[in-house]
Amino acid sequence: MNGPLAFSDGSARGWLAAVDPRLKIIWIACVSLAGVLVQSSAAMAVMFTVAALPATGLMLRPRGWMAMVIALTSVAWGAVVTQGIFYGGEPRTALFTIVPDTVVGSWEFPGVHFYREGAIYGLTQAVRWLALTTMGLTVCLSTSPERLLAALVRLRVPTAVAFMALAAMRFLPVMLDEWASVRRARWLRGYRGAHGIQCISAEVRLLVPVLASALRRATALATSVTCRGFSPTAQRTFYPELQMRRGERVALVAIVAISVALALAWTTIWLGPMTALSGWPQFEAFLEWVRRWL
Repeated sequence: MNGPLAFSDGSARGWLAAVDPRLKIIWIACVSLAGVLVQSSAAMAVMFTVAALPATGLMLRPRGWMAMVIALTSVAWGAVVTQGIFYGGEPRTALFTIVPDTVVGSWEFPGVHFYREGAIYGLTQAVRWLALTTMGLTVCLSTSPERLLAALVRLRVPTAVAFMALAAMRFLPVMLDEWASVRRARWLRGYRGAHGIQCISAEVRLLVPVLASALRRATALATSVTCRGFSPTAQRTFYPELQMRRGERVALVAIVAISVALALAWTTIWLGPMTALSGWPQFEAFLEWVRRWL
């Protein structure tokens, strides 16, 4: 993978690159499930820590780390701003006013305010999105496409579906490189920038050559796999074969066990009032503990 998010050294990708890709994919699925189930701030903070900690195994250039931080910060900032402005719950406290209330004749137009409760809610939701985004970037940047393809096939994903997913993922950094090349070529031909709407229009026009190049690459890829006899139903082999080590098996069992425990806990909350245990002090205390921490 090229570009600012590339590895700093092709031969030193960090310890995460050696982890079995099947464990990474199951880890993504389990953290995604946790992102749906957990609601409290403490639980989401733990989920984000679990999702982001393996990112320490990446070997990125400084520009790569900066790009990742900017992307994650943009996600969090967008959630806080939009929820702070458009929060409709009660109670809500306006921290400051963007547009004051206006009265025109007999018509009263409400202003635009930034609410503290909305900002807190947006930040809480942003933690959920940041966990999933960090997890996806970590897996994609630490695993080669052929290893991900082998892992998906070993997990019984249809070969055609796995191949299309990996091809789409591979096209993204290529299109980013194409876009950077087009911008560089435009600069070398004398373009020195614009302002306002003209700047946005100039950037949008860059998509035309980028999309044309993507179509040419897609056609070449389709021709290549056809000429090489690709068949989605044929038995495939991968080299080197995937082998999960003992420590990875232990981690896999722990991840799956925690996910099952979370699912059972929320199932108990939903179905608990309808069971024979409803009304028991110990059972009610357990349900309250689960609601408070999850």
